[in-house]
Amino acid sequence: MPVLTASQIRALMPIQPPFLFLDEAVLPATGISVPSSPPATARYRITGDEFFLRGHFRDNPVFPASIMVEALGQLGVLWLLASPPAPAAGRSIDPATIWFASSEGVRCHRICRPDDELALTLRLLRVRHPLATFTGTIRVGTEKTATVEELTLTFDYK
Repeated sequence: MPVLTASQIRALMPIQPPFLFLDEAVLPATGISVPSSPPATARYRITGDEFFLRGHFRDNPVFPASIMVEALGQLGVLWLLASPPAPAAGRSIDPATIWFASSEGVRCHRICRPDDELALTLRLLRVRHPLATFTGTIRVGTEKTATVEELTLTFDYK
């Protein structure tokens, strides 16, 4: 499973800096249509230069939990775009049609700050057009940071 660099991720993603929270990613070779496939993984280093940290919170920068959930969703978007589901039969997913639909069971376990490196893990639960549902975890080192029981994206084909 090759590592996708930040520039390769930017080339695939409709989401771009300053709102892209993936520095590198590894996607399973089995594609997205196999729920038993290995997870997708990614990394993001919190630099401290993120625009929203200036006000979250004043003189005490804390990476928002909502942005952590966004990062997991972005990994799901990347996985969908790089490995369209098998029933697509040669059709590609339209990047303009991938949207966040819902998240369930979001839990935060640790505050994240500048210089922390987020390690994201995303597992496919199910995919059936127009929905793809994942479960995800974020860690900093060995510490669990956040978990999402179900993160659902909606998508369509070109």
